[in-house]
Parts: sequence; structure tokens; C-alpha cells
Amino acid sequence: MARILFGNSIGELSAIQAVQLAGSLNSLRGGAGGLNPLGVLQSATGLDRLRILSADAKTGRDMAVAFGQYITNDLYVEIVTDACGYTATQLEISLTPALSVLSQISSGGRSNLNVRYKKDY
Repeated sequence: MARILFGNSIGELSAIQAVQLAGSLNSLRGGAGGLNPLGVLQSATGLDRLRILSADAKTGRDMAVAFGQYITNDLYVEIVTDACGYTATQLEISLTPALSVLSQISSGGRSNLNVRYKKDY
């Protein structure tokens, strides 16, 4: 689960990522109790997705919070921000169930555009 959610092994997770992992596992097993502060905050705000991101030296981002909302079934918008002024807006447009276009514009003047193809086996 740690590798799927964060791209790291469980030994490489930060404390906040470990809490997120515990909350995710608790949700999967159907537990109503337990520690899941992000889940509670996500439910209270009505967001579709709320997550904590670790620092990324490549983009110049410190530990950040990302929150997103599906505008329609095919359009997802996410904002990423940290306490040091980094901000990024990410947009995902689903063209078909398997094909999506992803774009990102950040406060550092960086932008990128990607095409993603996914297939369920």
C-alpha cells in the first residue's frame, strides 16, 4: 500500500504519510473508528481528494497539501500548495475511460502536459 499511495517503501514514509496510510487501511477494512484526521477534514469540506505530499527538491516544493474536486465526471482540478509560497494547479481531463490529458502550472513558472493511458488487466 505504501508504494501504491506514495511511491516509497513503508520504511521511507514520513510521519504524516504513515498516518495517511493507517487511515487508508482503516477505511479499506470498513472501520469507522481509528485515527484518520485527513478523512474527517475531507468529509467536512466536501473535497473529493485531500492529501499531504512530501517535499520535492526537483520542483522546489516543501511538504505540501493537495486538495482536489471533480468538476464533472471527466474533469478533475487539484491545487497543491506549501507554506513557503509554492503553488501548482493540476488539471486532468478524461477523454476516454483509458486515456487522459494531464496539465500542471506551478508558481515557479513551470508547466507540463502529459498524456496518460491506463489499462485494467
